[in-house]
Amino acid sequence: MEHEVYQLFSEIQATHWWFVARRRILADVLQRYLAKNKTRRIAEIGCGTGAMLPTLAQFGEAWGIDNSPEAVKLCAQKNLAQVYLDSDSTWRQVQFEGLAFFDVIEHVPDDVAFMKNYLAQLQPGGWVIITVPAFMFLWSEHDVLNQHYRRYHAPQLRRSLAAAGLQLERMSYFNTFLFPAIAAARFATKTVRALTRSPQQNGTAHLRTDFERNISFLNRPLQALFAGERFVLRYLNFPFGTSLLALARKPSSARVAAFTRQIEPVA
Repeated sequence: MEHEVYQLFSEIQATHWWFVARRRILADVLQRYLAKNKTRRIAEIGCGTGAMLPTLAQFGEAWGIDNSPEAVKLCAQKNLAQVYLDSDSTWRQVQFEGLAFFDVIEHVPDDVAFMKNYLAQLQPGGWVIITVPAFMFLWSEHDVLNQHYRRYHAPQLRRSLAAAGLQLERMSYFNTFLFPAIAAARFATKTVRALTRSPQQNGTAHLRTDFERNISFLNRPLQALFAGERFVLRYLNFPFGTSLLALARKPSSARVAAFTRQIEPVA
């Protein structure tokens, strides 16, 4: 991720409508699947500047893991404890009851290998919660600046989870209420860029992330509208949206043994 994006995210995550609403939605989903238990350890892989760690701390002991020294430094400046560089062996000595990948697996070329690398630290039967950006037709300069490799659709994410050895419990799109407006804005921006950009322009210096396009007087209404999706998600899944949410579990030892017996050849 670009240096400027880390700085921007650190500054706006406390107030920007998208980040605030997403935290409220994820907290509501986690409340329904995880009983509050302070003995539980939950690690956020790719925690960035730590905006989600206080939310995860409502459900257990929250740990943050990131491969960026800058991100870890920004977390320390916010007095967030238990945040480690990915290369630090300290956190590898710990077993977790939950892992969170919030908008992170789209940043790596091999999402399955990436998840498998961390699942060794997850206890059998442990939960995994994942969010990713949805639909490649929404690809924009926002994705380029954030160094995304892909945006997902539900069958694609389902295959990745299965290949990583996870059992899917629930999947839903979200950021659905604002989907028409966001899709229209992205198509309009791409059209304008195509018509006005010089062939000599390259690199990312001219690009802007969506989070820079925030209108202050719309911040609260957009936050309320987006966060309101949590009430619908308590009862049903959305068929489309700009983001995708999945909850999965690492099979318990008993389930793995049962599956192994099923596929063993008959003598």
